[in-house]
Amino acid sequence: MDTDELKVLLEKYRQGMCTETEGQLIEDWLSTLMEADEVHLDNAFIEDQLKAVKNQVDVEIVAIPVIGHRRNYRWLAVAASVTVVCASAAIWGIHVKKHAGDGLAQQKGISSRVSNGWVYVQTQKGITDKIKLTDGSLITLDASSTLRYPVKFSNHKRPIYLDEGEALFEVAKDKTSPFTVYTPKFATTALGTAFNIRSYAKENKVSISLLHGKIKVEDLHPARKSESPKILLPHQQVVLNKQSGILFKNSFVDETPIISWKDGVLSFRDATMDQVLNSIENRFNVVIKNNSSRLSWSYTGTFTAQSLNDVLKTVCLTEGISSYTIVNNNITLN
Repeated sequence: MDTDELKVLLEKYRQGMCTETEGQLIEDWLSTLMEADEVHLDNAFIEDQLKAVKNQVDVEIVAIPVIGHRRNYRWLAVAASVTVVCASAAIWGIHVKKHAGDGLAQQKGISSRVSNGWVYVQTQKGITDKIKLTDGSLITLDASSTLRYPVKFSNHKRPIYLDEGEALFEVAKDKTSPFTVYTPKFATTALGTAFNIRSYAKENKVSISLLHGKIKVEDLHPARKSESPKILLPHQQVVLNKQSGILFKNSFVDETPIISWKDGVLSFRDATMDQVLNSIENRFNVVIKNNSSRLSWSYTGTFTAQSLNDVLKTVCLTEGISSYTIVNNNITLN
């Protein structure tokens, strides 16, 4: 059994074609594997795991008794299958958080590691990522974002922590296991839905927007914990002004300004200065400093495939900023 054959079996698991027993074996093996203080899922680690499993298969083959003049090949097949499925978990640990073909651990601009049973993913400026969870849920993570989640969900809970940044969550339905996303300010719970959370430390607003389904948003701020959770229906959102502490709920019609980032599009509707500049920074991997006197923005506009210069020219013209300079990756608005 070579590495390619193991990957075929792994793909069978990823497509949901394994038996329930095989799937459980993969998850149990990975859970045990991650009990170490920290595991980096690189190629050398995977090859070591495969080598160890192949050795175990060889030992099991020798240990199988001969019945008459024939070995019990049915038992051998089961033993080999079980062992191979366990080995596939090491590779699966990389594939569970990947784009169509490239492991996150090797992808430029994305940091991925596993520690104490948790997966940590961090994206740099200019990079977005798609993460497929074991329950079938899909997370699209925006640039400059940090996310963590358990290697394996348990106790009928699906906790996700968006420690920084923005993400779109498309949640697989499971009424027995609520899917909860925690940010520093809120806990957002869904049973099967799609919603977007934007929570950047450098921005003055936190927003949670529901696309379809139904979610419950709980305010984690100590002064407001006594308030009842807010229930959102499709095309509703809650927005927190971090400076004033005011939390309000409103409705929206157009989803484009909320989720267009996942397609590489910059779309704004009445956006503040920090929202616009942070989005441009994340899209083009630059740092922007506003030295002009124009600080109160309410910008509306969409950019699809425009260059950085074209975006800056349009934004500056609209907001009454006379000029800007670019030195390497640093931009100054004058």
